[in-house]
This record gives sequence, structure tokens and C-alpha cells, in this order.
Amino acid sequence: MVEPFRFEIAKQSTPDMPVLAAQKKTNKIVFFAACVIMLAMAFYQCYKTTHDLNWPCDTDFDRDVAFVRGTLDGHFGKDPNYVGEYLWYNPLVFSIETVIVKISSLPPEIVAAHAGTYLNLLAPVAFFIMVLSLFGFEAALAALLSFLFLASGNILGWGAATYSPWLYPVCFTQFLFYINIVLCYKAFSAQKYSWFILLGASVGISFLGHTAPSLIIILIMFSLQMQNIFRSFKEKNYSLLKKYILQGIAAFVFFVIAAMPLLYYVVGKYHLHLINRATFEYREGIFILSNFKQMIKANLSVSFLISIVGFVWFYRNFQHRLIRKIIFNWLFISIIMYCYSSLVSMADDKFHIHMPGTVPSFHYFFYLKALQSVFFGFGFVFIISPLIKWVENLYNKRKGLSPSGNYSNILFASMVITCAIIYFPFYKTRPDFVMLGQQAIDYGNDKDKLEVNDYILKNIPADKVILCELDYSIFPVMSTGRKKWYALLLRFQTHILILIREKTTGIICSAF
Repeated sequence: MVEPFRFEIAKQSTPDMPVLAAQKKTNKIVFFAACVIMLAMAFYQCYKTTHDLNWPCDTDFDRDVAFVRGTLDGHFGKDPNYVGEYLWYNPLVFSIETVIVKISSLPPEIVAAHAGTYLNLLAPVAFFIMVLSLFGFEAALAALLSFLFLASGNILGWGAATYSPWLYPVCFTQFLFYINIVLCYKAFSAQKYSWFILLGASVGISFLGHTAPSLIIILIMFSLQMQNIFRSFKEKNYSLLKKYILQGIAAFVFFVIAAMPLLYYVVGKYHLHLINRATFEYREGIFILSNFKQMIKANLSVSFLISIVGFVWFYRNFQHRLIRKIIFNWLFISIIMYCYSSLVSMADDKFHIHMPGTVPSFHYFFYLKALQSVFFGFGFVFIISPLIKWVENLYNKRKGLSPSGNYSNILFASMVITCAIIYFPFYKTRPDFVMLGQQAIDYGNDKDKLEVNDYILKNIPADKVILCELDYSIFPVMSTGRKKWYALLLRFQTHILILIREKTTGIICSAF
């Protein structure tokens, strides 16, 4: 771990080693205790939102449930909703859900509704470890405050990095991104093949979860290694040049091996040809370019201004060259990919120009918000340090003690916890909890559609094709994992008609 970014109040002139060791241990306990308290506060709110739900809140989860049902039926690699199609979506999350369903015997929709509260805890834990590994306890604790409560504001959890109760792949997979940032630092600082192999494999696993964080890390790695290659080539150090190239090859090979469960279909079956451009052109709300003013309003806050202070401090004062490169590559790559993905959507929508795409733009914005929390950590420490020095000096003066620095970390952790407690009433009103929570309740209370869902599961074999209206093709039909066709009009009085087409024997009609 690099020398941590930290403030120092004062040092004892001649402390003995046992005192220093005890003080260091106490400091760690204080910071970890504050971390656990904030995690517990956020977990409580997430658990309160989802613990009694019987259906998740979004059509994304209907898609995942369909993949779970298909996998349980022994059809991993096949699209659960379209005949003759293959796996096209990152499989990590629904594969984990499949294991949970298999072990617990819970219905897939219950797992999809509840599991996010528990699995998504990996995100803030990994985020804290990342900042701690690179910058030390103070910055890590302050950054976690922003990550959990402040930076996302009223932006939904799939649009801004935070701890969300909903098991969206982007919310879950972010923990691998933070781990990969640490691995990236270790690989490029140690320059050992083993670290590059581990990094490549970890990025491959991340790709199984979500494309955006994997692509950002790959571009960071490419940028750093190309700088090394150009430098060694310029210096005519060909042995070092060979080493850099072999490191890149090692990382790439193990990336491919780890990502093969998805690459086999995306590359081998579809040859990287995306038929449905909505998978990477989708956008809504503040992520539509015409809503730029709403975007500014949603992100402008006191915590954002503190992050700006932290960015300025980092740019002017933080001198560790490799970490600076990693952080600034993270920043610029996320901005470029966000702007490019927004341009892809606009070009198609306004001018019918089809540019190559990756994922919707908000998935890159998501990681800009994570970086905002990192910079918040620097800004908060910078702003609060003079106050802590003043409070501790005043306390020591009144007690007649010499400056020791023993209370600085306790004061710092107390201030962080105080900020979390003060903001918590506002945190509880986030749309992730209120709007999506109510949406999930409405899904679970729609008894007519749930009865249709149950009827399909009990009476219609998985190899049949259901013809239904577009609205019903999503909920309640999609989550059943049955194949489907769309029809514009398919109603008879008050009954929903479901047409089942066998592959060879024509069409059978059933009404209920």
C-alpha cells in the first residue's frame, strides 16, 4: 500500500514503539467502526425497502428471471424469450441468482427482489478498500460517506455509483471495478506477470457481469501499457519492450479465458453484430441530451462542490505518478465514453446514422459518480483538517496536555458519522427507496398479471411460443422464460388470449 493521504495534527517528540503501535491499532479500530456504522445505516434502509416484496421493481429483473428459468431448465447459452437465439446479455448476475434459487428453492422473482440488498454490499466494501489501498483511512472514510449517502443524490441507483437494494448488473458488478483498480495499480507497480494474469482474469469476470466497467479498465490498461511501450521503444530498451508486450498478451489471454462463457456467443455466434441497437442506445430522464439542465440540477450540490475542491487538491498536491495516471485515465475515459455513447444515440435518433456502440451512456456516467466520491474524500479531509486541529489544540490547552494527535482520528470519524446521521432523513427519500419501492409493490399487487404468469408457468411448456401484445410481452410473459411473438391487438372482451405456436404443428389458442 502506498503512503496514505492523511492529515497530521502533531507528533510526539520521542514516543516509544508500544505507544505508537497501540495508537495505530486504535486508529484502525476507529475508522473501521465508523465504516461499519455507515454500512449498517445504508443496509437498514435497503433492507426496509425490499424485505417484504414478492416481485422486483423493473423489467430488467423480468429479463434476469427469464434467464434464471432457462438456466435451471438446462438451457444456459440460449435466449429464453426468442426462438433460435443465443445468450446476448452478461450472465454473471443471473448465474448467481440461479445458484441461490437452486440452493434455497426460493422462486426466482423473490431472489431478484431481495438479493440486491445483500449482494450489493460488496460495492461499498470494495470501494472503501480501493480508496484505503491507494490513499489511506481518512480519504477512504470520507469517500465512503459520499458513496453511500451524498454523491448519487436523487439519481436512481443504476445511474450513479452507490449502494442500491436493486440487483441491477451495473450496481452489482461495480465492486469488481474497484478491485480491478487496485489490481491495476499492483500490476503496473510490481511489473510481475502474475499480477497481469490476475488482472486479466479479474477483468474477464467483470465482463461477465457488465461491459462498461470492463471496457474502462481495459482502456486504462491499454493507455498505461502503451505509454510504457513507447517509452521503452524511444529509449531502445528492447528487452523491456518485449516484457511489456508479453504482459499485455498474458492479461489478454486470461481475460479471454475468464470471459469465454459470454465471448463464445457474442463473438462466436453473433460475430459482434448487434441487431437490436436499443441495447446500447437506451436513455431516459436526465441522460437525454435535451434534458441537460435537469442533469446539471440533479448533480449540483454541496457534496459536488466539495468534490471539486478535492479534485483541485489532488491535481495540485498528489504526486504519486502511477496513481495519478490511473485516476486521470479513469476520469477522461469515462467522460469520453459517456460523450461518445450519447453521440451514438443522438446520431441514430436525429440523423439515422448508425455508429458503433457499446452500452448506454449512463453506464459510463455511473463511474464518473464513483470518482466524484473519491475526490470528495480529498476535499472533505482538506476542509475539515483545520477545524480538527483547532478543536484538538483547544482541548489539549484546557487540559494542560502537549499536542499528541491522539484524538484527531476520533474527531474525524465522529464528524463523518455526524454528517451521515444529519443527511439520513434526506437519504431515506431517495427514488431508489420510494419510487422503485412503490413500483415493486405495484408489480406484486397486480394479481391479474401474476395469475397469468402462474398459469403460463404451470400449463405452457417452455418450448412453446406465446403470441401477445407488446405490453404483456414484458410483464407478465417475459419472466416466464417462454418464447414469444408480439401482436399489436390481441383482446377478446375482458380476456387475454394467448396463442401458442408449436414449431411444427401450427397454432393452438387458449383463453383465460
